[in-house]
Amino acid sequence: MTDSTVRIQGAGPVGLLTALFLLKFGWDKDAIELIDPAIHSPEPSFRNDPRVLALSHGTLVRLSQLGIDPQATRIKEIRVSSEGHFGSMQINTDRVGVSDLGGLAHYSALLGQLRETVNAVGLRIQPQSTAAADVVVIAEGGIYSAAVSDGNSGANANSDSFGETNNAMELVRDYGQHALLGWVTTTPPPGDTAWERFTADGVVALLPLGGRYALIWCCNPQRAEAFTNASQVSRAQLLDEVMGGRISGINAIELTGTYPLGLKWRETVAQGHTVWIGNSAQTLHPIAGQGLNLGFRDAQTLASCLVQRGVTITERLADYARRRRVDRWAVRTATDTLARQAWVRRAIGGVAFVPGAKRLLGQVLMYGG
Repeated sequence: MTDSTVRIQGAGPVGLLTALFLLKFGWDKDAIELIDPAIHSPEPSFRNDPRVLALSHGTLVRLSQLGIDPQATRIKEIRVSSEGHFGSMQINTDRVGVSDLGGLAHYSALLGQLRETVNAVGLRIQPQSTAAADVVVIAEGGIYSAAVSDGNSGANANSDSFGETNNAMELVRDYGQHALLGWVTTTPPPGDTAWERFTADGVVALLPLGGRYALIWCCNPQRAEAFTNASQVSRAQLLDEVMGGRISGINAIELTGTYPLGLKWRETVAQGHTVWIGNSAQTLHPIAGQGLNLGFRDAQTLASCLVQRGVTITERLADYARRRRVDRWAVRTATDTLARQAWVRRAIGGVAFVPGAKRLLGQVLMYGG
């Protein structure tokens, strides 16, 4: 074994992708250690995880390079509108010259497939480290929790097992919103169009997956509570009103969870022989579905930097931090602006008439900042 030992703390999608790209770039399999304290749990929590992942076109390409097909529902068109304002914007494959704009997949399905791929290539996930490592990759963070906004860790079922990851990140913004997750059944069932609707207190996204729409509704806690407690008929009426009648034939709405929204950020992502990627480096608003895609770009770039020869580990990680600076800041700025600036809602209709705007937005959604 000639390669330095890399310990990846966190066997979620970003950590697993890091390991797979290291192998693809020629790293010694025996020099990679994957750690997940809950790996031997009787019922792995990810199997019941209700989250839906918006996978960009670039992410789907990265996965295919590793022989992974997440069986995503491909998106051909995205329609964006704003409640109470004139106009809308459609971004479709014809505008950007590709076969799809990305796809939707179940978190549990993608993670399960990634773990099967890792096992197939001979990597094993261990509950704890067995030896010192030359490189430590912190690859899991967690969903933002208001419980940590005062600097205390608090209890959060979605947080990672490595406490220092979240606590060391700076709380940049508490959006004062909750994300409602659920499923919307319609007649007829959805096709290949995703819908995004800006409202006064947040954004609603309806994403086609498996014959239903995945619902992500970002709104103030009072509205989230009222929607949760409403009857099926009232929920359908409320959603229909918010969407301006754009989604017809709503039959049922099943809610699967809710969590508070905030922006957390780690400015220094590499220190000595330790590096932070994915949700351990940034926790973003889900408004554009870019969090996991950003983490996947972290993973591939880190692997490519680590395989450099003739330079120290510290220099390789410093190179990684430099390479990721622009993309991270661009996605942070874009999602934060979309999430809280009122002018964005007012401008949706007008943006559609700006030359090149649709193509530019499509490129950002597909490939990142």
